[in-house]
Amino acid sequence: MLESEVAQLDERVQRLIAAFRHERLEKKRAIQERDRLLALNAELKRRIEAVVERIRLLETDPNV
Repeated sequence: MLESEVAQLDERVQRLIAAFRHERLEKKRAIQERDRLLALNAELKRRIEAVVERIRLLETDPNV
């Protein structure tokens, strides 16, 4: 009886450890994706700002 309870607890602990590792990996992936999207957002912002600046220059001096 005690051995089966210990075995059940051990199985439960193993499942919890596996779930914890899986969640840790998912968190790492989510952080990597967030960082990638933040970098992409910054790059797009820089490009948009460059286009806006060029439009401003064209509006003020059509010979540019």
